[in-house]
Amino acid sequence: MQENFEWKVKRSNKTTLHQVCIIDNCSWKLRAVKRDEGTYFQVRSFVNEHSCPLEEIHRCHRQASAVIIGEVIALILHRQDDRLMLSKDIIPDMKTMFGIQIMYSKAHHTLHYALSFTYGMHEEAFQLLPSFGYVLEQQNPGTITDLQCADDGKFLYFSCCLGP
Repeated sequence: MQENFEWKVKRSNKTTLHQVCIIDNCSWKLRAVKRDEGTYFQVRSFVNEHSCPLEEIHRCHRQASAVIIGEVIALILHRQDDRLMLSKDIIPDMKTMFGIQIMYSKAHHTLHYALSFTYGMHEEAFQLLPSFGYVLEQQNPGTITDLQCADDGKFLYFSCCLGP
């Protein structure tokens, strides 16, 4: 991503891998074959020279998936002013950090992935609500908590009234 070029798989199966630059007639390529004695590939040929213009920025960078960007963004979810990062904040950050341009939809999916990667899924948090209510009542005498679920076990609401 940092060098701002994209590659595509020209041929791939269980024993061979052939990748080329997405710009036609570019000389960059990678060929690898699977070793018999292991589960890894051995590079047979690698041409690391591009004959295409690298300064051309592509609208949707293939290798910059929401998952990969999300793992980078997960480390910096909170801004310096301690506010949570928004989807619109990710776009200029990717331009500054890696020199790539991403669309808002990819930034939105990136933020969603980074939040779930950092804090867990909603379902996990809802499973902790009963124990949270119990501890809250034990530590704060006079506190009343109420957790309501539908007949199928889905969360409806959680209310809390702190004691004096």
